[in-house]
Amino acid sequence: MSERSDKNSHKYRHLLILVSGILAVGVLLSGMLYFLSFYANRLPKGLFPVIEAVLVLIFGIIAIRLLQNGLFRLLHSRISEDKAGFLKFILNFIAYFTLFLFILSALGIDITKILLGATFFGVIFGIASQALLSNLFAGFVIFLASPFRIGDRITIVTWQWGLLMSTYQHEAVKPGYTGIIRDINILFTTIEEDNGLLIKAPNNILMQALITNYSEVNKRTVRVRFELDKSIDFENFRDGLTQYLLNSDLIEKFPAPSIKIVDLSLTSYFVAVVVYAGSIDEDPVRDLVLSYVLKRQAQVLNKPLLK
Repeated sequence: MSERSDKNSHKYRHLLILVSGILAVGVLLSGMLYFLSFYANRLPKGLFPVIEAVLVLIFGIIAIRLLQNGLFRLLHSRISEDKAGFLKFILNFIAYFTLFLFILSALGIDITKILLGATFFGVIFGIASQALLSNLFAGFVIFLASPFRIGDRITIVTWQWGLLMSTYQHEAVKPGYTGIIRDINILFTTIEEDNGLLIKAPNNILMQALITNYSEVNKRTVRVRFELDKSIDFENFRDGLTQYLLNSDLIEKFPAPSIKIVDLSLTSYFVAVVVYAGSIDEDPVRDLVLSYVLKRQAQVLNKPLLK
């Protein structure tokens, strides 16, 4: 309890130092401007606004740096790396744009007309760059909603990047892209696919995609479908495969594996195996099931395994 109170007191102390520093910068700037105002009449015409603008620029940058460093020290343990980068960009944009307006005001420029003009050109720019703004706002939503973070392994299923479905006799699979999140910025998300290649996905596409985040779970079901010759007795095969799977460390004992006939042909039948695996990776489980199937078929049909 005392350790927690020490951490809170440290945070409040740091916040007090941050606010005090910003106030000190503001007071110093106001004092210098007040002092220079007495000599404004002695300076060449138009020089005092320039001096005022330079002072606003210098002290404004100092205040922004103090605010940025102090804020991110307070939020360091509360937000992830990807969120910190995006938040830094947004705060810098707002802070420096506000500083720019203060500088224009110090130079005696009417910022009202500039804001009105910026609004007009902003509408034109927004119409002309809908894709860019869509990615920007999508990045902001991803920042707030956090459907994934840097280091998460995900699968993206989206109609914009369609893949061919698996052919018969196999079952349909998700037409997705699977990999690990390496970077998230305001426009693109970088994903390292399982094959080692890097893809950069626009944020507005990810907003419309179905996303499976494997990092949020540590267990899953795995379904494997295969074909067996009709000469293989299904009940004996099912009992043998069930025992084989339960003896493996990859398979959860509860619930028990489900092994059922799902289709028939003239000379064979199709079996679907559903198991509860203690890993998010399905390939080792598929290899376990299909290896047993090959061995059992070779034994029953008296055919040697391919080497």
